[in-house]
Amino acid sequence: MGRACTYIFLFTAVFILQAQALFLDSLLQQPADSNEFLNKEWYWTKIDLNPENRYVELPNWSHVVAYGDDGIHSTGTMIPGINKSYFSFKNIIHTTSDSLLVKLKGDHPLFELEVASVNQFTPDQWRFQERQRFIAHGLFFGILIVMALYNLMIYMAVKDQSYLWYVLSIVGFALYMAFYYGFTFEHFWPSRPHWNAYVFALIIPLTNISRILFTKTYLHTDQYVPRWNTFFTILLLLYLTPIVMWLISWLEIKDWLVETNHVIGFLGAVTMSAITIASVIVYLRGYKPALWFLVAFALFNIGGILFIFRELHYLPDNFLTRYIIQIGAVAQVVLFSLGLSDRLNRTRKMLALETIEKEKIAREKEMEKKQLAEKQKDELERQVKERTKELEETLNQLKLSESDLRELNQIKSKLFSIISHELKSPLTTVDSYLNLFINHYNKLSPDEISELSDKTRFSLQNLILLMDNLLLWSQLQQDSLTFNPTNVDLRKALDKSLKLFTPLLEQKKIKIEIEAGVDETILNADKDMLEFVVRNLIHNSIKFTPKNGKIKIVAEHGIDLTRVSIIDTGIGMTNEMIQKILDKEEGFTRTGTEQEKGSGIGLLMCKDFIEKNRGKLEISAKQGTTVSFCLPGSKVH
Repeated sequence: MGRACTYIFLFTAVFILQAQALFLDSLLQQPADSNEFLNKEWYWTKIDLNPENRYVELPNWSHVVAYGDDGIHSTGTMIPGINKSYFSFKNIIHTTSDSLLVKLKGDHPLFELEVASVNQFTPDQWRFQERQRFIAHGLFFGILIVMALYNLMIYMAVKDQSYLWYVLSIVGFALYMAFYYGFTFEHFWPSRPHWNAYVFALIIPLTNISRILFTKTYLHTDQYVPRWNTFFTILLLLYLTPIVMWLISWLEIKDWLVETNHVIGFLGAVTMSAITIASVIVYLRGYKPALWFLVAFALFNIGGILFIFRELHYLPDNFLTRYIIQIGAVAQVVLFSLGLSDRLNRTRKMLALETIEKEKIAREKEMEKKQLAEKQKDELERQVKERTKELEETLNQLKLSESDLRELNQIKSKLFSIISHELKSPLTTVDSYLNLFINHYNKLSPDEISELSDKTRFSLQNLILLMDNLLLWSQLQQDSLTFNPTNVDLRKALDKSLKLFTPLLEQKKIKIEIEAGVDETILNADKDMLEFVVRNLIHNSIKFTPKNGKIKIVAEHGIDLTRVSIIDTGIGMTNEMIQKILDKEEGFTRTGTEQEKGSGIGLLMCKDFIEKNRGKLEISAKQGTTVSFCLPGSKVH
């Protein structure tokens, strides 16, 4: 039906032109080319102008040729280039004629004559309309620029990536609208129609990419809607398609501009719909800032979809489909800028509340620690009182021998001394290190944290060794240790102890040398007692050997006995110190090269254990210290 109407109209137009040929020649002041009137791609009409109207607008036509008594006027939304025509967005005719004969060409395959709108303006009306246009667009672009700068400053202040993507999406949308209304060709690059014709196909994909990235970061889609987050990632990859098509068209390898426009329109509609749906789901799942996002984008997305459908000629061109995207854009940037500010204020309040909560928790922990310390103190005093009472009762009952009473009193004194002094010191050290971790962790550098961790670990190792020594010492004094001699591999016992002290050896950079004879030595002794002796002797050597020192372990085989020696390059001892160390009555202890502390019972217990295993402990300190013990043993053949 539409094609038949077109044929009827063309036939009627040709008949009228032929009937008024002299009138046309007189109007044009030159002969008309009859071939132009027979071109089926063109449509013809006549426009009678009011005397005061001198501006004529024929919107939505790609080519307009008007014949008047003042000459021929060519305009329309297309201007000719070197190889092809380009969009110029100019469709105004300024004439002094009283009537125009106009031929029109449009973007659609068919145009009906009665839908060709014509607008006439007086010079004053035209100037007023232009002022209104510039004021309206000035306000529109001004709001976009102000909001972009506002959010850019917020991004520079808080370094939140979502603000940067939002700024880029605003700038991209402003550039596209400037292109759409002809400002880019009119003011940005008036001498480059080729670039202006194709630039929109680059601006829109980049703008939508920024909008998708903004959605992913602002809504935390990876956390709240992981499937939609994957879908957005796929959309980002799909936008590479129109960018590649734009590049091929711009380089004039192949003209895919129309196809690119359809791909961009389809992806744009999908993007806006997906953003709206994702924001609803995220809000329903408890993320409150998504409400600002949903409200700000709702009108803009609806307007964008209507605008895209109008551009693709799926919807008619009217005020709603043409301007709702601009109204939505202004509402979006204003509302969403308020939303971003609200989000920033919420974040600051949350950080402040978290800080207050952390301080509150720290104070509560400090109070708990003090209460625990008080309870431990009371418990220790209670235990001491109970133990003292038990000891007093025992003293009252054991009056058989003065020497036994003296020995028991020495055991008690030594035990209290270790508990009140030697045991308290490493506990206090560990407590101080933990306080530093808890209260000043954020202020410590990585090196300080590493150093503090090493010191804490070493203090705990010393405390564990002290507790082991104390436990075995108390069992030894009470004759409650079981003695179970067996064949023990000396190298395995050494490796077990060295593994325990690896961090301390690395910290002090002490080198361990084990002679070959050690690997061939089997000792006949109680396994637990021998490991205790080896562990304490190695620990003493490490403790009293300065950094970059050396410890050598030697095994010498006799007929029935094997001598094991631990030789260090440490600070050594005097004969008087050796006598005090081995004196059960007095006991002796001193700090190591790194201020390490001991209980003074380690070597004394080693001596007792060696003697219990039918051996002998010897100490010499000429250059460094050499501690040797002899035990029944043999060499593996």
